[in-house]
Amino acid sequence: MSVGSTTGGDLFHAPLPLGMVMTEGLFMSEFTPKARRRWLKPLLFVAAALLLGVAVVESLHWWRHVDEPNARVQVDFTLLSSSVNATVKTVHVRRGDRVKKGALLASMDTEVASLDVATLEAEAARERAARDQVEAELAQYQREMNDKIATATVAVSLQRREHANWRNRLDIAQSNVDRNKKLASRRAISNRQLDDATDRLLDITSNLRSLETDIQTSQKKLQELTSALQKESVYRSRIQAINRSIDKIHVQLRQSKQRLMEMHIRAPIAGIIDEVYVSAGVYVEDADRAFLLHDPNALWLEAKVDESDIGLVAPGQPVTIEFDAYPFDYFQGKVRAVGDATLGSMTDGGNEAADPRMAQRVPVLIDLPKMEKAIWPGMRASINIKVR
Repeated sequence: MSVGSTTGGDLFHAPLPLGMVMTEGLFMSEFTPKARRRWLKPLLFVAAALLLGVAVVESLHWWRHVDEPNARVQVDFTLLSSSVNATVKTVHVRRGDRVKKGALLASMDTEVASLDVATLEAEAARERAARDQVEAELAQYQREMNDKIATATVAVSLQRREHANWRNRLDIAQSNVDRNKKLASRRAISNRQLDDATDRLLDITSNLRSLETDIQTSQKKLQELTSALQKESVYRSRIQAINRSIDKIHVQLRQSKQRLMEMHIRAPIAGIIDEVYVSAGVYVEDADRAFLLHDPNALWLEAKVDESDIGLVAPGQPVTIEFDAYPFDYFQGKVRAVGDATLGSMTDGGNEAADPRMAQRVPVLIDLPKMEKAIWPGMRASINIKVR
């Protein structure tokens, strides 16, 4: 039995199986123009609904929020300068180091300043020794004068007491003379007895007058001693002059010690060293910059909000923050303050002043939350302020 063959043309025009013909017909019948129109309407409706929903959501978002995609992390940088003219001896930190408040950043060559302090301290010690010497002389002078005054006072007191005794004797002698005169007139006593009583009265009177002279001399001496005691003011004037000299030296000494302390540059805040402008062996002058640092815990965001939206922004409003460095991570902040002037009014004629849009923007300061991720000054973030 022979086997038949089929040519290429016969194969091309060969009839298809019945099942294949039915499937093709059904497929073609479902996508007729009429069927396509029937499916197109629901699709257009769904698309319009989606677009309307997106528009409503965006409108509500725009109505309730103020967005700014170009906010920047800001910080107050602290620029430390040299306050003396000196040579840098040692630099104790490098860029990127974290330092505590009061940490030693750089030391200067303090040899000359230390000599100034030592010289002034020696001068102050010498002046104090001179004051002590004058005070000792004054104390000795006062003791001597007080002893002399006390002795003279006692002498005057004794002389006055003796004067009182002699005065009593004078009264008695005068009485005896008067009595003897009466007796002598009656010839009850002899004239010799009257003469003896009179001589006795004269002797007492003479002694009394001599004693009064001595008392006057002693009183004058006491007055002279009392007046001499007032001469201690000379010593006190010398002490005051020395005290003024000591005060002047102390002022100079405090200034020298302050200069000595200022030669050691210390961190005024706890922070990170951003720049080091000095090195060991370099001579720096007053006001030359030395270090730049900032406090990493004192960062905030500054957003430049268009003036058309600034009326909606107020302190205390919540802010959603997304940093470019951490996409899809959202952080919650809060508006701290709204600027009182546009950025254009605060420029000094630079490029920002030439941008008309920049002149219509107002800075908004935003407090950052406590961050677990690293944040650096200058980083960019997108912010979303909820205003309603």
